[in-house]
Amino acid sequence: MLAVRDTDYNSAPIPDIPELTFRPTDVNCRHTNYDDPVVVSIQLGDLIVRKALLDPGSSADVLFFATFQKMKLSTNILQPYSGDLVGFSGERVPVLGSAWLQTTLGEQPLSRTQDIQYLIVDCFSPYNLILGRPFLNRFAAIVSTYHLCVKFPVQDNIVATIHGDLQEARQCYNVSLKPIRKKTEARVNSIQSKQPILAELDPRADFQERPTPNEDLHKVVLTEDPAKFTFIGTSMDDEVRIKLINFLCANADLFAWTSGDMPGIIPLVITHKLAVSPAARPVSQKKRNLGAEKRSASMTEVNKLLEAKFIHEIRFTTWLANVVMVKKNNGKWRMCVDFTDLNKACPKDAYPLPCIDTLVDNSCGYDTLSFMDAYAGYNQILMHPSDQEKIAFITEYGNYCYNVMPFGLKNAGATYQRLMNRIFEHQIGRNIEVYVDDMVAKTKIGQSHIQDLEEIFAQIRKYNMRLNPEKCAFGVKGRKFLGFILTSRGIEANPEKCQAILDMCSPKTTKDVQRLTGILAALSRFLPCLAFKSFNFFQCLKKSAKSFFWDEKCEEAFLSLKQFLSNHLFCRNLSSATHYTYICLSLR
Repeated sequence: MLAVRDTDYNSAPIPDIPELTFRPTDVNCRHTNYDDPVVVSIQLGDLIVRKALLDPGSSADVLFFATFQKMKLSTNILQPYSGDLVGFSGERVPVLGSAWLQTTLGEQPLSRTQDIQYLIVDCFSPYNLILGRPFLNRFAAIVSTYHLCVKFPVQDNIVATIHGDLQEARQCYNVSLKPIRKKTEARVNSIQSKQPILAELDPRADFQERPTPNEDLHKVVLTEDPAKFTFIGTSMDDEVRIKLINFLCANADLFAWTSGDMPGIIPLVITHKLAVSPAARPVSQKKRNLGAEKRSASMTEVNKLLEAKFIHEIRFTTWLANVVMVKKNNGKWRMCVDFTDLNKACPKDAYPLPCIDTLVDNSCGYDTLSFMDAYAGYNQILMHPSDQEKIAFITEYGNYCYNVMPFGLKNAGATYQRLMNRIFEHQIGRNIEVYVDDMVAKTKIGQSHIQDLEEIFAQIRKYNMRLNPEKCAFGVKGRKFLGFILTSRGIEANPEKCQAILDMCSPKTTKDVQRLTGILAALSRFLPCLAFKSFNFFQCLKKSAKSFFWDEKCEEAFLSLKQFLSNHLFCRNLSSATHYTYICLSLR
């Protein structure tokens, strides 16, 4: 059951109501009763909303925010609410606010209308709203779960009877127990004004969209040039949104849209220096021939680097490496340099990188988040002048070396993390978490997110750092960070990794098993008894590499893992209120 704290309902005098009785004829079902919930349709204003659960065990009337949005209600009607919802096991669900809505139960002439205060919560549920004891008491309604109907008095002491929709109840039951993978059309227009029936309003109808808490982003143009924009969340109220937009526009110079927009980190702060072993002999790689397409793409990239003054031509070199062209997912080419020989000659910088699990734990549960990414982060750090000639590379029309720290060097990550720890020395753990060039600003409930951003942006400006506006998202409730989904409610498993296992065929090679165990490692914190579930997979890897053998035990464990992910893991991503519904339905 759901309990509510600090309820605002005033005690009303006991009305004079007629006697309400239930008879065998009130059972409006030809089938045996399966302990289904009582699910009815009600009218909110001019809209008919289906999938309303009558729950005498709940001390609150709950309207889910997904339904609130589809009803096209303005957030301006929300009133502040300091209480919270508490489940039977003590878990709390934050309340966005409360709203008074005119509610009609029944159909003319056997109907009544009352003003009901609904608590708005942002979580997923198979129902559109939950009507608890405050609603039932306002209407003096009595629910019979055996007869699957509700009775309430109307004018002239006449008793009206509304039967629960058995089909809707069982549909909600099925949605609560199983993920719906079939892609369905969004039915935002299913709520129509003054229509006798409301089409489906199921916020979890398309399971492919459900586990991803990434809210819709709104594009904000920061300058007069419409091509210079970044993104903000859509869940903020109008006043906060306007302040955030004004703040970002005032700091538009801290974003970079091209490499030429980056002044580079001040050299007195940090430069990247190579520690090449004195005993290492310089290696000059022989030129490798590239195909016509790769050759053309490499010269295009070289021209871009020359224009940005990231490289300069060099004639006499001791170390020389080839370029490697890699095609990206968008079809474009990325130019890398094969620094294998140089990296072997350099000792490892043991500067510690942050623990990803600790960063994720420290970033979840905050009211407002902003995800930021540095623009070509490594290239913002200059190379030490004495080491520039060591990172030379071959092209079709000459040899060049980097003025800035390139990707692919052995200790580049350690150098960048050292810089970030210095820039945000007094803020890491308090209002920002940093892993190399990935940053997330965090603000607790009741505090100003813009004040935290002002402090962070001041440090960015002090050290001449620049952000990538197309990879930033400001003022959001949740987003992907270091392979996990962060939300104000907690940490969620990455649905892409879950779906990757569900879509995976039975492994046929050792490499397939290694891929499977790698994905399981990323989901380890969401899978109980993972060592037991994956024991057979690791035993398979221990067998002779000459003959791969996937036995029946491995197949049985693989199918069992898929079944667990399909039926149970998705429930971990639900909020407390929906998890409560899942548990209750599972106990049947």
